[in-house]
Amino acid sequence: MILERAKMFIKEIKELFTHLLVLVCLISAIGAAVYRVYALDSVGVMLSLALALGGAAVLFFWGYRRGRLNNNVGHTVKEPAKPAPGTWSAVLVFLYALFTGSCFAVLFTNTTDLAIISPWEVVPGFFFTFFFSATIVLMFILARADRIGGPMIGFLLMTHYFLSFGVAAIVYELGFGFDPFIHGATMDLIDKTGAVTPKPFYYLGQYALITIIHKISFIPIESLQKWLVPLLAAVYLPWELLKLLGRWFSDASRIGLTVLLILVIPFSIFIVTTPQNLAYLFLLLAIIRGLSCAHARDLAIVYLLAFAALATQPVAGIPALMFALILTVYHSDIKSIKPNLNRLILLLNAAALPLAFFLLNRGKTPAGGTAESPADTPELSALFVPGEEDFILNFVYLYGANIAVVILALVLSGFLISRKYKRECRLFSLYLSMAGSLLVSYFLTVRLPFDFLIYYERGDYAGRILTVALFFLLPYVLLSIHYLVNAVGRQNRFIRYAWIGFGALTLTASLYLSYPRLDNYFNSRGFSVSADDINAVRWINTDAGDSDYIVLANQQVSAAALKEFGFKKYYKDEIFYYPIPTGGPLYGFFLDMVYKKPERSVALAAADLVGADTAYFVLNKYWWAFPKILNEAKLEADSWQEFNNDVFVFKYRGIDLD
Repeated sequence: MILERAKMFIKEIKELFTHLLVLVCLISAIGAAVYRVYALDSVGVMLSLALALGGAAVLFFWGYRRGRLNNNVGHTVKEPAKPAPGTWSAVLVFLYALFTGSCFAVLFTNTTDLAIISPWEVVPGFFFTFFFSATIVLMFILARADRIGGPMIGFLLMTHYFLSFGVAAIVYELGFGFDPFIHGATMDLIDKTGAVTPKPFYYLGQYALITIIHKISFIPIESLQKWLVPLLAAVYLPWELLKLLGRWFSDASRIGLTVLLILVIPFSIFIVTTPQNLAYLFLLLAIIRGLSCAHARDLAIVYLLAFAALATQPVAGIPALMFALILTVYHSDIKSIKPNLNRLILLLNAAALPLAFFLLNRGKTPAGGTAESPADTPELSALFVPGEEDFILNFVYLYGANIAVVILALVLSGFLISRKYKRECRLFSLYLSMAGSLLVSYFLTVRLPFDFLIYYERGDYAGRILTVALFFLLPYVLLSIHYLVNAVGRQNRFIRYAWIGFGALTLTASLYLSYPRLDNYFNSRGFSVSADDINAVRWINTDAGDSDYIVLANQQVSAAALKEFGFKKYYKDEIFYYPIPTGGPLYGFFLDMVYKKPERSVALAAADLVGADTAYFVLNKYWWAFPKILNEAKLEADSWQEFNNDVFVFKYRGIDLD
């Protein structure tokens, strides 16, 4: 009786996870639509929630009655379960909790509001010893998964994913990156006014999801912005992968190890919440769901994930929708026209994004700025055989420099395995076709100019398409990793233990590589928003009062201004009073100040551009050639203010109205 109740409880928990995922997608997609045509005030939020809850109810009461789909993907050969002795299971779980708790304790005690490039600047090196130890212990736990049970295995994997994805959210006290500050300021304004104009056709999925959760839960937007993607990814990626592999294979230990080892591929896209990263997550979950699509409800969930991705960021959303369409054709009975429909969808998939970017680029003003920055640190791919540091760092960069080779090897070996089991893996060809059409899309997009972006951002959009193409190769990667785990499991104890150590070392290297770095091999260059940046923008706001002024500053100081004052001031031609975006005219003036000479005439020319009478120039101590720029700026500024000897603000006034 107790066993039956436990099984029922576990089944209800599983359903709850699916219900929550569906609700997240519906709130994101429906909330985006409501916001686009109306607003997200109290009425808009209530309407969005009502429609989302109604849609969820319809889906779950109707979906299962539709029965199984045709041509469902088959499973690979089932493997006999081999329960491992469970004598040390409790000890191993205790040790994992000890090491993982130590990791979190180290992170939380080293949060910072300083301007840093990498979290590893403030996180002590022994954190990686704890992480490495926790990973080894988890691998031993997974090796005896049959005795420990599925729910505990799922919880431990989610914990490890959360630890891996959550470093930036914990360490960066004021926030990580630049884009989250823009989106956070936008959502703050939506929360206060209901809408921000003009309303775009993208980003709205994230705006709606966070705004609605904030309004019904009172969780601060800043906290939701920090944790949304890391938390959702940490919960749903291992959960969906475990469910998928559980349908393919029967050995729980090898399934768990496969889910853990997928983290050997660096995961930077899940460490910070942006619309693009949230859309990536929706797409990846749709890809995983599509591999085990068995019911009409399953296909409906794939569509919900696709629409949520589309409402959030089209670079992931358009391929997600095309994938849902081609999956529908695959499971349909219309055999006579299937090939032609598949070709049409793949053609649209290849052409849609380049065409969208081409239309976006038309009529855009070229990005401002004439100065070139100093040469960047050489790309990681140029370092094939590092040998200048200690063994650990050399291994990290040897692995990182060849990660493309590792992924290619996993894909190729997975492809060969799938050819051996053609009937069971027949759906994989659909994924390969999607990846191929997106590769064509990438080569078309990379030829577009993107003149409206600043020069160092022009390859970003094409790179995102390449990332999406790689997502569709996930089935082959999973197959390769599982068969590697299976092969190692048949070896003697010494070889198995050696592979566990190597796997833990590789997972630790992947963790290090997934975050910005500053070491003797690589400099990620981007600094975080600091407390001194916050103090500087507050002082400028107080000093300027109600006067018209502009500020020439780097991205992170501008982010600090957004965090403190939102979209406070705009001038003619929709020019913001801080240099946002970097493709706008004010950022060009800032580059001239730091890479040419910080002249009074340049600062006042920026003020004249918008009709302001005062200009401020903000210089951070970490900037290239800081001492030279500092001394030159002091010569021509009317006055200057220092903040902790790290941030300097120079003031330039035009005509003295007094």
